[in-house]
Amino acid sequence: MSRETTISRDLETAWFEAIPARISSRRFTGEALTSAELDRLEQTCERLSTPSGSARAILIRTAPPEVFTGLVGSYGRIEGAPSCVALVGADDAGHEIGYIGEAIVLDATIGDIESCWIALAFDAERVGPLVGLADGERVHGILALGHATETPSFSERLGRAAMRARKRLPLEKIAPGHEGWPAWAQEAIVAARLAPTGANRQPCRFHMDGDALVMTTAPKPYWTAPLDRGITMLHAELGAAHAGVSGRWTANPAGDLARFVPQSAS
Repeated sequence: MSRETTISRDLETAWFEAIPARISSRRFTGEALTSAELDRLEQTCERLSTPSGSARAILIRTAPPEVFTGLVGSYGRIEGAPSCVALVGADDAGHEIGYIGEAIVLDATIGDIESCWIALAFDAERVGPLVGLADGERVHGILALGHATETPSFSERLGRAAMRARKRLPLEKIAPGHEGWPAWAQEAIVAARLAPTGANRQPCRFHMDGDALVMTTAPKPYWTAPLDRGITMLHAELGAAHAGVSGRWTANPAGDLARFVPQSAS
């Protein structure tokens, strides 16, 4: 997080509730989203993009099918997604991109729109001209959006959330000694643990430093780790907010990735 000292945004309370309901969908009906759905998504993209322009989310209302490409054969292929969001920024904007992209995913979930994070299986050369890249920008990833071919019920989604939780690393691995932390910090790491990451590799670790929750890197980082860390930061902040504590993520001059510093409690 070298560019900005903070990346936090005004949070929506419902985003926390959407965490267990969010699922990744790769097969869509092809039915276009309504104008109202697209307008809402576009407003969310505009609100979450950084004021400095270092990280931008641009809604592509009608996504050309050729922007979605599989890795090998059909692996990773998206089918029938009518729209997408391009996540654009400088090379070192990965944390900001992950943070705002996951906020859009959760906001779409609230609106009964399914989505899928795509950090590799897309055609960046086709997406770039659709969003008007500025000098020094690149497309870090896209979010496929639409209505899935099979939409599970809310109870099924909760069941899938429980399955996701079982596949995650234990809390003691992610946050050693968390049992003695303040309640808000414990809720923050529970939400952070459910953050989607590439192959469930969970590239973040946490500890407390005074009143601050500090995020550090896990061993063996991988190339999409900056995006995944931004996603995890949003989840942790939503967990803290659910426990009544607001704050800001700031760059840590000591060398750790970021610090969440509480500013108020309700």
